[in-house]
Amino acid sequence: MASFMYKRSKRSRDAAVIVLAAALCLAGYKGYISWQKTELYAKGVQLQAAGNELAAQQAYSKAQQIRMIDYKEQETAAALTALNPAAALKGWFTSLSADLKAAENVNDITLLLKTYTTYQAKATELAGLNEASQKRFAEMSASEQMDERFTNAFAYAKQLLIKSLESDISKKTFNGDNAIAYLLQLPAAYFKDENTKKLELNKLLERYDQARLDASFKTKTVGEVLKEVAGIRKFYDAYHVEAAWLQPKLETYAQSTLAKQEKNDLKGFIANVLLFQSSKELGGPSSKTNTYIQTTIRKQFERAEQLASTQKFADAIALYKVLNEYKDTDKEVSELEQRWLEADPLQLLRKAAGTELAFTNVISNKGQAGAKLTAVGVLDNKTLVLARLLPDQKIETSKTAIDQGVTIKSIQWSDRIGAKKDISSLLLEAASKTRKARYIAYEVNAPELFKVLDVEADKLDYDPTGALLIDNPTGEGAGQKAVYEYRNGRYAFVRAIVDTKPGGAALDIPLTEMTLHKNEKIRFQGTITSVDDNKAMIQLNNGYVLLTGNVRFKQGPVTITGIYTGSEEVKKTPAPVTEYKVTVLELTP
Repeated sequence: MASFMYKRSKRSRDAAVIVLAAALCLAGYKGYISWQKTELYAKGVQLQAAGNELAAQQAYSKAQQIRMIDYKEQETAAALTALNPAAALKGWFTSLSADLKAAENVNDITLLLKTYTTYQAKATELAGLNEASQKRFAEMSASEQMDERFTNAFAYAKQLLIKSLESDISKKTFNGDNAIAYLLQLPAAYFKDENTKKLELNKLLERYDQARLDASFKTKTVGEVLKEVAGIRKFYDAYHVEAAWLQPKLETYAQSTLAKQEKNDLKGFIANVLLFQSSKELGGPSSKTNTYIQTTIRKQFERAEQLASTQKFADAIALYKVLNEYKDTDKEVSELEQRWLEADPLQLLRKAAGTELAFTNVISNKGQAGAKLTAVGVLDNKTLVLARLLPDQKIETSKTAIDQGVTIKSIQWSDRIGAKKDISSLLLEAASKTRKARYIAYEVNAPELFKVLDVEADKLDYDPTGALLIDNPTGEGAGQKAVYEYRNGRYAFVRAIVDTKPGGAALDIPLTEMTLHKNEKIRFQGTITSVDDNKAMIQLNNGYVLLTGNVRFKQGPVTITGIYTGSEEVKKTPAPVTEYKVTVLELTP
């Protein structure tokens, strides 16, 4: 029993010792924790007072985390509240530094610019706050070495971008818009200042644009070049770059291009003129290019007028039609086409026939029967065409087919064929296989052409009576001089004239038939009304017979043997008269 009690007493003592030891340990731990918390608090106060806000915030936070001891809890909470901006700024710098490092690692210029913009925005934001906030930002920035890192990053980016553009210039592969955009966005501070940045980049960009535009000028159309320049301008405008070099380069290109086309490709010239004038890059109406364009166009209009004045109507109209792409020339073309019709019989015929096929044997006259111009010609050796340009500019056309196989040699107007009309008749001379010519005559009764004669013979002459004297016609009168008279709208054979030679017997005829025996020996009676040396005259109602010869003439009735040689119209007052000429061989009372 005693042993049991002893053991029990020992166990109680040991437990008390353990409890005492535990209590002593707990008291010691609490003392340490209390000391630690007071030290952390004191350190926080000291750091805060020294302006080391981030370290002070860390000390206060550790002190607050010790919950076993209550010590300056309200003061600690107040201090942490005051130091919250520093903690937030520290987190912000940690994130910004990570972004900058990422940009540096892969040369991500977009991220670099974004990081720099964020950094500058925060600096600007805090610059408007109290001095403590500004100091806090400066300290943290210095701690992260932000200025040095940005300087190095932008220097490397600038070097890389410039090298990329220089490579494009060298290789003539121009895909550098992104590089240019990045260069223009680099902060001016890393070029020394804004003016230095502008001068340095303008010099580089002018070289770059010169190279890429030179390449485009050689390989692209004018439209493509202008589109490219407009794109470059729009690109530069987005970055507020004046790019004053673009207009002079485009001006030089425009004038060079147009000068090459001016003489040999007027259509191309005008097409490009319209493109250049639509471009905003050439400086508008006052630009050198526009002055050159206006001068050149004016010269072309003057040239068209000069061509028209020298009756080169086709060339003038063609030029006006080309110029119409630049300026409406419908009025000039219309007026010139009318002038051409009035001046050129061939053009009148082409217009009347509606063809550009060739006409031959073209003749014309003006003012006949009120027409401005009347023209006649043979179309493709198949059709006789007569065209009349009327005062109202309308064209009256007459056509008739030419017999197959007939080759027209000449056409002439004749007022002595057919019935008297306002429009002269037409006498065509064609080739003949059996005689010297084939004579075809048409009477014009617009818009119809009526054939009044078609005979093959050696010669055709006119008789004052209106008859036709035809030598050796085919058919009736062959081998003789035949008389054809106009009867019932057509010439018909009437009789043959015996061909009496001057050395043979004279043919006795009345004076009224003398004209039917040209170059024949004839004998007729008449009364000489006047004598002038070796000339004498027999007066007629429509004129007179002029007698010449180696004989003695005297007034009075006489029988004359001689040769009738022809007649001509002589101007007398008050009206012209006909003179019939006879070479006298013999006179008998």
